[in-house]
Amino acid sequence: MVHDAWIFPEDRCDTVRMQRQLTTEERAELAEALRCIRCGFCNSVCPTSLIPEAYKPSRTSRGRIVMIQAALTGSNLDLFDDEVSELMDLCYGCNRCLAVCPAGIPIPDLIRSYRAALRRRRMGTERITRFYVETLPTLYDLPRPLRNLLFSLAPKRLIARYIGLARDVRLPVPEGRDVLEVIRRAGVLGDRDAELAYFADTYYRYVRPSSVERLMLTLRRLGYRLSFPSQRDSGILLWEDGDLERLRSVAEENVSSLVKEVERGRRVLTTSPAATLMLRSVYPRLLRTPDADEVSRAVVDVCELLLEISESRSDALALKEREVTVHSSCFSQHLDLTKKLVGALENLGAEVTSVRRECCGAGGVWGLLEKNRSVSRKVAELLIPHLRGPVVTYSETCQLQIAELYGQSVYLPFEVVAPREG
Repeated sequence: MVHDAWIFPEDRCDTVRMQRQLTTEERAELAEALRCIRCGFCNSVCPTSLIPEAYKPSRTSRGRIVMIQAALTGSNLDLFDDEVSELMDLCYGCNRCLAVCPAGIPIPDLIRSYRAALRRRRMGTERITRFYVETLPTLYDLPRPLRNLLFSLAPKRLIARYIGLARDVRLPVPEGRDVLEVIRRAGVLGDRDAELAYFADTYYRYVRPSSVERLMLTLRRLGYRLSFPSQRDSGILLWEDGDLERLRSVAEENVSSLVKEVERGRRVLTTSPAATLMLRSVYPRLLRTPDADEVSRAVVDVCELLLEISESRSDALALKEREVTVHSSCFSQHLDLTKKLVGALENLGAEVTSVRRECCGAGGVWGLLEKNRSVSRKVAELLIPHLRGPVVTYSETCQLQIAELYGQSVYLPFEVVAPREG
């Protein structure tokens, strides 16, 4: 059992036990924790540190770092105990702490390094990660009639239970078609004339390709043409799990394909903040190659593209809603995309009644899992009462979470715009 007094050790215990647990490489990866001055600024922005249960120091962002400190400096705290690993899992990588830490400690990277060390000891990958990174792409290699038959026969709740989703979460069941079909039907698929290369990521490629249909029609009307290069999942779930070896393989394959598009003078269009983060920030840090840097510089997020269009051709677009509340998702804040989204909406004539920066508790797929659902909903309680009217959020899982708990219209940025008729 974890006693909260243990995470503020005054004495230094025998280090032999922890040295057996942590390899030299692991200790080096976690050593950034030793620079923590325990100011608690991270607690002030960490979503799971702001709920009532976080009165216990061990359930806070600072508490997690202090536990790592304790392990590195000789405490007899077992860093890989089940209870400790559950406390560490309260971090879902929102990146909000990066903006406030005076010591500049990459706290989310520390937690990922911890998860990587934990994986080496438990030899496992989250089922939901395997499902979206491995199973779905494999199913889509099958002939369409066969995969549609499999989707129709598989009980939704059985799949949901297998991958660990909470009972109150609506399973985002794949539609049975690839986003390439949507692109072709919209008439926006180009050849040599394409100026954008679309990186769809798993959700829009396999799960909800219909979500980008409105965007594809809008781009066609505005004269854009897209290519759809060979691509895999962005690897966001592998990154969160600390599975850097498999992520490196995924990143290398994606960069190898996308850099060819960039060399043809195309920008890489992303429609998910997770995909933008991976291509623009994580891949260059992970691979450290000129090609990864080149792809990173070529990324244009859809919020940035909508802002460009709204500044030059606002008369060509119409809005589905005139008054909206904007929810600023965690990655949107980290990537500085919220002000670009708001700017685009206002240029098109929308009245943005408020911008809410509280986390919705989704945390990617983290908050959709049964084991995290109670905490996720408590985090959401800090946001939901402040929402008014239609909401625009830039994150597919934030949309699922807010729609489930709010009960009113919740749009992605590209779902609330359309070509102006006539």
